[in-house]
Amino acid sequence: MTFARPRRGPIRFARAALVGALALGVAACGSSDTDTDSGGESVTVTHARGTTTVKGTPKKVVALGNQWLDTALALGVTPVAYIDNVAVVANGAPAWQPPKALESAKPLNTTGNLAEQVAALEPDLILVDGFIADEKNYTEFSKLAPTLPALTKETVAPWQEQVNTLGRVLHREDAARKVITGVEDKIAGIAAADPGIKGKTFLSTWLGSATQLMVLTDPKDGSGRVFEQLGMTIPKHLTDQPSSQGRLALSPERVDELDADLLIAGYSPGWDEKYRNLPGYANLPAVKKNSVVFLTVQEITGINQPTALSVPYLLDKLTPALANAAK
Repeated sequence: MTFARPRRGPIRFARAALVGALALGVAACGSSDTDTDSGGESVTVTHARGTTTVKGTPKKVVALGNQWLDTALALGVTPVAYIDNVAVVANGAPAWQPPKALESAKPLNTTGNLAEQVAALEPDLILVDGFIADEKNYTEFSKLAPTLPALTKETVAPWQEQVNTLGRVLHREDAARKVITGVEDKIAGIAAADPGIKGKTFLSTWLGSATQLMVLTDPKDGSGRVFEQLGMTIPKHLTDQPSSQGRLALSPERVDELDADLLIAGYSPGWDEKYRNLPGYANLPAVKKNSVVFLTVQEITGINQPTALSVPYLLDKLTPALANAAK
């Protein structure tokens, strides 16, 4: 993938979002915030591509990718321009983003020369999700402004670390702490309301086609951490199987192996009924417990690319099934 040579074709954000589904005025900081002056000590961030030093308090932020975009929005920051890969795939802004949050921001053209579009904005901070920020693209963006790619080399970035880091860079540490505390208090509240959930199992899955049933099997993957906080685990017979980037490809006739207490069933458009009609589906423990949650492309991507905004929204959708799984 390259941004410097548009003739090589469109950036494949739809593919990136689906991989994630199987794997946030002109000034960026609102004038009402006391941390928005041009001062502020320099902050050095260590990340998957090395280190980046940001001087002062950035005013013009560009966010490329849903995770960094949601992180900015959660901190009350409107970027000057953005790419939301979840919105691109689902043809609409994610339901968890605040209404009209991006009215003053410019959506960038994913089929054009992205580096040139970003350069024209003269940003002083560029946030780039890991699926875009390979070494070449990171180097290109770093020539334009201080650039933060994925913070770790994990398949899915930990949302708490992104909030903490951006809070430091924008000198909004108090806001970052409040955001993280708010989400983690919600998780803790669910665990307290249904203590039986501790020790239960969960599976996050994606039925993409007649031959593609993907299953999260890496317990350390960022997309599974909210369930880990609830005290849930992935069935061992699945974690023991070889996988690619923490995702196991099952043929749909092996649906009987999805024997978890909670089943998250993501699906391609039109494939939800096909999921329900897979041979053996009706006998799954989660079906019998009424603890299956069907999620659209947008929603399952919010699970698998978790952010400070998507986690609370999707927990609300999951709460009834979690209560049933706890029984």
